[in-house]
Amino acid sequence: KLQFLYFIGKGGGEMNPQTKAEAERVLTVLDETLKELDLMSWLPAFYGNIAKEDLRYLKEIRGEDMGQILSHHYDVERKLETGMDPGEVSAHQNTTVGVVTGLKRAGYGDTYIPNGQQNESVIRFQKVIEILRGLMHNNFSTTVEEDDQKLQILRDTVSREQHASADVKALNREFITERKLRQTEVLNKDQAIHKLMEELEEVERKAHEDITDYERIAQEKQLLEEQQASQDEQELEQKVSALETELSKLKEANQKDESAFRADRKRKENNLSTIINDYDKEMTQKAAEKEKLQKEHEVDSIQLAKVEEELKQYEEENARWMEEDQVKMDRLKHKAVIKLRLEDSAKTVQAFWRGFVERNNLKKKAKKGKGKKK
Repeated sequence: KLQFLYFIGKGGGEMNPQTKAEAERVLTVLDETLKELDLMSWLPAFYGNIAKEDLRYLKEIRGEDMGQILSHHYDVERKLETGMDPGEVSAHQNTTVGVVTGLKRAGYGDTYIPNGQQNESVIRFQKVIEILRGLMHNNFSTTVEEDDQKLQILRDTVSREQHASADVKALNREFITERKLRQTEVLNKDQAIHKLMEELEEVERKAHEDITDYERIAQEKQLLEEQQASQDEQELEQKVSALETELSKLKEANQKDESAFRADRKRKENNLSTIINDYDKEMTQKAAEKEKLQKEHEVDSIQLAKVEEELKQYEEENARWMEEDQVKMDRLKHKAVIKLRLEDSAKTVQAFWRGFVERNNLKKKAKKGKGKKK
């Protein structure tokens, strides 16, 4: 490997422009490969293990085609696990280019950090490429003198290996002796391993049979479930159709009710508007009448004040007249009383007078009667 790298980088600072350009191109390709490996390390081993948030981000940035490209890429990988078909290898190369291009343009692992962990296998392979790139860069960057020094170190190492060959041979003899001693033990272990392999094959065969039975049962169950799902789907479609028909009827009835409600509301609004207008007119008329009555009240108040003043004067005069009339009545009553008294007195005097006259007449008659008897 050292000799290979030595011949690749031989010439160092004295490389011609074409060799130097080719060396830089190789390093650039390796750098680009490292970046692409870093992108691919963010993808899990299976499509189903991609985080939902990461897949949603890629579809939002790159469209639904990105999800189809990833799915196709994983499908091709699964096929390659069973056999290296040239067509599948070519398809895998194309899908890998599409995936890497989409991840680059989406800023995957750069502006957007995925939720999952990086693939350890890809990381290890990336480190191998980094070591190879470092070795090639060192060889491309050294001069002829430095390469000669490295070659001399290589030759010294080979020389030391040759001097140590005798010790190696002795160790090989001991190793052969020890190996013979261990062959029997290894043979016994091989037999045990063979027996275990047979048991493993039997277990695998039974497991394969169990898996076959399970797959058959699963297929039958899946077929039954699909039939039941199809039947349920038909029933649901019929229910949906009936519900849509009922919904259409309800919408039509609702539209009619809404039209009736709107017409009734319009009519009520018109009636209310008429009532409000009549009320406004009536209130305006009442206000005018009130103002007129107010003015009339003010006039009547003035007139009433005058009438009250006149009434007061009239009452005062009436009281004076009443007093005068009372005095007159008292005088008349007094005169009547005096008249009655005079009349009674006259009657009494006349009665006494008649009595007196009658007595006198009786006395005269009595005297005449006595005179005749004599």
